[in-house]
Amino acid sequence: MYFFAGEKTEIVYAGKTPRFKGANSHFYQYLADFKLIVDSLDALREQRLTSGDMIQEDENEAFLEKARLPVTRYERLVKADNDLTPKHKEVLVFGAQNFSKSFDGSLRLVTDDATYEHWRKNGNEANGYAPDFFKTTPVASQGVFDGHFYFYLVNLELLQNLWRPIEFHLDESGADYDDGTIGLRCAQVITRAGFPEPFSELLLAKNLYHCLRQTAVTPSVVELYDQFRKRFPSSTFAPALERQFAESKSLSSGEPAKEIYGFREDGKRFLLSELKGKVVYVDFWATWCGPCIEQFLHSRKLIRQFGNDDGMVFLFVSFDRDTRKWKEFLREKKMKGVHVIADRDSPSVADAYRVTGIPHYLLIDHLGNIKSAYAMPPSQPETAAVISEMLAARRSGAHLPAAKSSAF
Repeated sequence: MYFFAGEKTEIVYAGKTPRFKGANSHFYQYLADFKLIVDSLDALREQRLTSGDMIQEDENEAFLEKARLPVTRYERLVKADNDLTPKHKEVLVFGAQNFSKSFDGSLRLVTDDATYEHWRKNGNEANGYAPDFFKTTPVASQGVFDGHFYFYLVNLELLQNLWRPIEFHLDESGADYDDGTIGLRCAQVITRAGFPEPFSELLLAKNLYHCLRQTAVTPSVVELYDQFRKRFPSSTFAPALERQFAESKSLSSGEPAKEIYGFREDGKRFLLSELKGKVVYVDFWATWCGPCIEQFLHSRKLIRQFGNDDGMVFLFVSFDRDTRKWKEFLREKKMKGVHVIADRDSPSVADAYRVTGIPHYLLIDHLGNIKSAYAMPPSQPETAAVISEMLAARRSGAHLPAAKSSAF
């Protein structure tokens, strides 16, 4: 919805179809019609993404050209409609163009060899190692700054053309970094660019928000957060960022682990707190997740390595909806460890631990505190090393002061 201050519009629903009366009713009808186009194309995108069938370069243009047709026709109708004011047309066309760009970008390959070579060849200190960010990111006029599709497009540009090239450069340089380090580099690039103040604030807020969503609070994240608060002490984004900071901090190392609710294969209820006193490596997965299954080979190796230590538990939490399929998969694979399926009627474990994609791994120490909410996968040698250290701490009887309680 796009609101015009001081003007009254009435919305009447016939079933799920809205009709508008009063000021700007013609404009709002166009917005409602465009929502149908967006829903249709979003469904198409979701189908391609969930199938794992990303569009290859040789079919990119043909597919995207066909997908753009409804948006192109819509733009023509808007431009030709004399009952719309110039401001109406600006908002509608700008929104449609932003959606079209974000739709294209969400389906393009951005981690192929050609992209890497482009970043390697064209990235430098002057452009912050993000050569495309300044050329592709649209700066909106004040009148259309708050559109939903514009926010979505800016977020996409920030991640694909700033965050990922900088992350790639840090990898190439062999730097020791975390997501907070990437966020700090991105903030430097945005600040040096000299964007208009409302736009630079939006970019810096989105950069910080993404950083807080990606990781627990580290010193570099704290630095990034403090920089933003100092520069924009009265920012409209401050409340949302404060909430995200608090949530991120609750997932930092040493913070109490949050409860995990589920059901075992026999249907009995499971709680993470049952494993009090154990080191727990949690694997969030599902039977339909290919990358999750690929890691099971390495999980088996870890289980063989640590399986005889009664202080270690490998917990597999499935997000499957089909319990029967989940049980059949476990019987077929004969995977050791503790297996549970997430309880969808209890507080969401995905929300609690910010599981935005799977596989996702979590390490909890014997005191019931988080060691890492973004743990390395089983395939990484560091995983076994960290588990060995945690088990050694358990055997030594290491404990925290009584004031530091946990969910256990």
